[in-house]
Amino acid sequence: MRHGAWKFAFIVLIALSLVACGSGNQTSSPADSSSGQQETATQPAESSSTNPNNSKESEQKPPAVQVDETKLQELAAQFGETTPAKSITLSVSITELFDALGLELVGVPTTKSELPAAYAQVQRVGSSHQPDLEQIAKLTPNMVLAPASIKDSIDKMLKPANLPAAYLPADSLDELKLSTAVLGRVYGKEDKAAEVLESFAKQENEIMETTKGKESPKVMILFGSAESLMVMNENTFAGSIAHNLGAANVLSDVLKQSETYVPLNMESIVTANPDVILLVAHGDPAAVAQKFEEDVKKNGAWEKLSAFKNGKLKTLDYNLFGIASLVKAPDAYKEMANILYN
Repeated sequence: MRHGAWKFAFIVLIALSLVACGSGNQTSSPADSSSGQQETATQPAESSSTNPNNSKESEQKPPAVQVDETKLQELAAQFGETTPAKSITLSVSITELFDALGLELVGVPTTKSELPAAYAQVQRVGSSHQPDLEQIAKLTPNMVLAPASIKDSIDKMLKPANLPAAYLPADSLDELKLSTAVLGRVYGKEDKAAEVLESFAKQENEIMETTKGKESPKVMILFGSAESLMVMNENTFAGSIAHNLGAANVLSDVLKQSETYVPLNMESIVTANPDVILLVAHGDPAAVAQKFEEDVKKNGAWEKLSAFKNGKLKTLDYNLFGIASLVKAPDAYKEMANILYN
């Protein structure tokens, strides 16, 4: 059985408000943006042992965090009252969270991406978009976990097969933090979740400190292939990291679009005039970047854009930014900070 909700007040759970480092403005994360949601501020569990007279040590501690208890309870309720004894994941991101918490799995996704070594011998059950229902059924899971972003399509496959499913947000950095907290509560690993999140918060804050006081660039983040590119906002993995480092996402801040993904058009690029253009590409990133440059030149926008004048069209490492990953986020932060501010 999972631990009681009362214990939650003593651990670090994070679905925190993003802090715009360059400008000092605070923006709500996807997990806490709805009005009326209950939030509580907590300190890391070890803070009680901190010497209150040691101001330097106190300054190095992660700040109090905003916990969206309502959202956490809503997500945890999907699992019922009993801790699932046999779980399957259909997402690399969620699989990594299970590994971070030291949890066992009976099935993991079939993927070209690297999975944690702990699951090297665990049965593969198909991709997130094409799960092998026959193989999943043979494993008799108590719960199949998939990303909330593909809930509708997965439900259509799992429900007719009477396979129990739960869906966790796993697109942005804050969503990964929230899902870590949910898994900690559901699987009786709240202390471990606190340890994981606190360790990450320290690394995150150290990197974010390096960009404070620097001028915030306007960034446009593209995702896709040579055939089709989409513009992403800050509710994506790469977008959330850039946002946390103080960059202004042109899709939200300049073009005033609320959608997470919007089809690319050249007029929007000219209107937004980003200082930096970042590309998360499927397949051959060099080919995608070349095709994009050619399209911009044909449109006559090349000479008008700050990003091209300053040589700031950059292809992001797909291994770091292609899949949302709490494990790889510290390295992704460092790479992003280097691109945006150097």
